[in-house]
Amino acid sequence: MNEDAYLLARARARRVVPLVAGAADGLSVLRRAADDVQRRLVEVESAGGPGVMVRWAPDVEPVSGVVGDPLTHREATPSQLLTLGAAVRLCWPDPERRLYPGGVVAEEEVLAACAPPGDGLLREGMALIAQTSAYRSALRVLRAWGYLATDVGDGMVRLGPMVAAWSERDVDELRNGYGLLPCQVEEG
Repeated sequence: MNEDAYLLARARARRVVPLVAGAADGLSVLRRAADDVQRRLVEVESAGGPGVMVRWAPDVEPVSGVVGDPLTHREATPSQLLTLGAAVRLCWPDPERRLYPGGVVAEEEVLAACAPPGDGLLREGMALIAQTSAYRSALRVLRAWGYLATDVGDGMVRLGPMVAAWSERDVDELRNGYGLLPCQVEEG
């Protein structure tokens, strides 16, 4: 394996490569290796500071396995999609601004936004149940996948580096459907 391919494989395995002052040569080598295989580097913010991650080039959208084949193609569960939608909506209060890095919101707010609409007492009960339900599990999965930032133990939710890699076309679709994203409805 040549050195460029090794750097690229290492960057993909680490997910986020920290940007170190004075390491422009390494970054240019990584960028060249990414370009050679139709990839790009996306700048992201992580707990350790600014970094880059390797993503597909904008004009390349590979299929991740054969649809319907559970060994090669995994789809997110409804609870994971709902939880991600709630996190995006709550961390991105103004769709006219940039999506990433977004704001910070309490886990309980995300879980409450996943509860079905109803009277306030029902929503409070659902939020309590949600703390140990599929939505809490979905937060862990979304963090592991990189759609939400790693849990730093403060009970807060932040958008993750995978969100930074979404194309402008994807973000525009979110803007168009912003009102459909789940959010906690104020009672009264």
